[in-house]
This record gives sequence, structure tokens and C-alpha cells, in this order.
Amino acid sequence: MDRHIDIYTNTTKAGTLAKEGAKYIFSYDTGATTPVSVTMPPRVESWSSQSLHPIFQMNLPEGALKETIRERFAKIRQMDDLGFLELLGPYVIGRVKYGLPGDDEEPIMLETILHDDTYALFERLMDRFAIRSGVSGVQPKILLNILDKNTLVSEEYIVKSWGEEYPELAFNEFYCMEAVRSAGLEVPEYRLSENRSMFIMKRFDIRSDGSYLGFEDGCVLLGKGTHDKYYASYEDLAKAIKANTAPQMRQESMKKLFKALVMNHYLRNGDAHLKNFAILYESDYSDAAMAPVYDVVCTTVYIAEDLPALDMSGGKTWWKKKTYHGFGKHTCKLSLAEMEEVFDLCAEAVRSAAVAMLEYVGQHREIESFAHRLLDEWDKGIGSFGYAPVERKITLL
Repeated sequence: MDRHIDIYTNTTKAGTLAKEGAKYIFSYDTGATTPVSVTMPPRVESWSSQSLHPIFQMNLPEGALKETIRERFAKIRQMDDLGFLELLGPYVIGRVKYGLPGDDEEPIMLETILHDDTYALFERLMDRFAIRSGVSGVQPKILLNILDKNTLVSEEYIVKSWGEEYPELAFNEFYCMEAVRSAGLEVPEYRLSENRSMFIMKRFDIRSDGSYLGFEDGCVLLGKGTHDKYYASYEDLAKAIKANTAPQMRQESMKKLFKALVMNHYLRNGDAHLKNFAILYESDYSDAAMAPVYDVVCTTVYIAEDLPALDMSGGKTWWKKKTYHGFGKHTCKLSLAEMEEVFDLCAEAVRSAAVAMLEYVGQHREIESFAHRLLDEWDKGIGSFGYAPVERKITLL
């Protein structure tokens, strides 16, 4: 055994992950009954893979974020995949952990996150809490224990920032999520910092007693590594969600998926890849349901020629309504009336979010130009399905 690391589900040891030569091998402990993944149930035989198992890849940081963490810790540990897992340990999304948490530092005050008026705050937080970056994706983000002074309750949040190449990304995500929420989809609690430098989202994988729910994204469900998050179709994703959700939740999950895809179309989100859809469960697939919607942003406001992340009906484009009709009928088992109701409801949700955005613009005129560019993209989204542009009335306050 070259190297190994103990794997836990919450605080109970589930087994051992080892790297032997070029192979990764996970072995359940004798008597272990809780699965680390719905795709890897407990068994006597080990689970062997030429690459790190998808469930363990799920929370590895990517891109620039991964390199930032690597640079900060390379002098003190071997920063291969096992090194990252050892470092991030208990600070990852979901109930699968790589070690047990030690004593936490004092929580950060929510008011500090929301009202600090310097863009350097996030960098200071990264310096202090780099090991709390066990959230997948290339966007800089950290997990923080945040205290609300009004309620005196300390809770876990994901805090995200953005670089110069994606101006006003937190503002973009906030109002896209407002639209998603208005469409009636379940979303986490979220906030926008006062100077728009950070998007703050409450974790939705934690029970009231502090233990963690099972969480598995589309890559895990399809047995794909993180680097393959763009190499599938929405039909593949739908089948994986259907196969791994509880029978009583399957049709509802298909309705949620269909509505989420329509919202991504309207909002022009070209980054709705496999890792941005997931299931959430208490014990295993017998109670699993589609997770709340997260990570929705308009990408075409930055990349004009951007396209959807995955294929649908054999192609990757901003599809016509008839393509969604086919997907909804054959894959999601929805009636035409159900689909038309979703189209109308989602268009109204975009209008509602646009009104809220322009109210904000009335108080923050410096964001007006970007807001109109964002609304231009939303107009393209709903316009492609025959809906009129959003109203552009700004109330000055």
C-alpha cells in the first residue's frame, strides 16, 4: 500500500482509500453499512479504479483555485489527489469526510461578510481559511462558519468571489438565483454583500443537529470524473437522477430538472454541467431527491458565443421550444400542458427578478450599464420562446 487515507461518513469510519501503484482502491471496514455513494454500496470486495473514484473527486477544487491551494501547501505536503483530500479533510460538501474536524476557529460575523467595503476581504479570508475550500469548481470559494449577531446562531456558508475577467459575477448570480427562486424551484438561502464583491450561500447539506446529508452530483451518478463534467447529455443526466432517486420522488425530480433547464435557457447559463445538478438524501437512494438548485449565472454576458454545457437531442445549441417538448415528453414524461405551464411560469419569474434588479439599480447607478447588458441576455432567452422583452423601468431613489 503506497499511501492511504481513512474515509468517514459524518463521524463514523466507513473504510480506507488507498493508492497502490497506479490504482485507487477503496475498501469498506468490516460491518460498515452506510454507503459512501449510492453508486458504491458496502460489500466485501474492494472498489478499484484506475482514477480517483468519482465520489472522492467530487469536492476537489479545480482550475486556478486548485493551483492557489497547491502553491500554499506544496512545501509541507505532497499535493496529489490524496494530498488534497487529507488537507480538506472534514471541510467538504456532503457527508463523506477525510478525517474528523478539530477545534474550529471563532466564527466570522455575518455583518463583516455583508458590509465590509473592501474587495481585499475575500483574499484575507482565503489566506486564513484556505483549507476550507472543499467545494468543487474553478470560481474562488471557501466554506465558512458564520455567526449572525441578531440570532446568535452560527451556521455554515459557502462564500464566493470573482476576478477581473468576470465583472459583477456575484451580482449576476444573485439575480439569476432570484429568478430561479421566483420560478418555485427550491434554492439555498443566499445573500449579496453590500459592495457586490461576494455571493454568500447557506449550505443545504447540513441537518439541524449538525450532521451532514448525503450529496452526490451528476458526475458521481454517471460514474464520470470531474474533468468529464461537460461530456454527457441532459438525457444522460435525467436518467441518472431518475435511477438514483426514491421511487416516490422520481417524477417530481423530473419536473424540477425540466424547470431548471428552462430557467438556464432563459437566463443564458452556458455552464449548467454535470456538477451543477445533484441528489440529496438522508440515508441512501431510498429517500434521495433532487438537490436544491445552485450555481446559476448568465454566462453569455461574458462570452457572447457561449452555448449550453451539455447536449440535448444530439446537439448543443440554444434549442427551440420543440426540442424541449421532445425532451419533456420522452425523457421527463411530462404532458404538453405541464410543459407550457413551466414555460409561462419561468418567463414570469425572469420578469419578477428583472423588476427587483432594476429597483437595486435605482439605488446603485454604477451598476446600470452591466444590469442592462444582463437583461439583454435574459431578453434573448425568453424571446427565443416568444415572450416579450422585460420592462426596463428604473425607479430612482
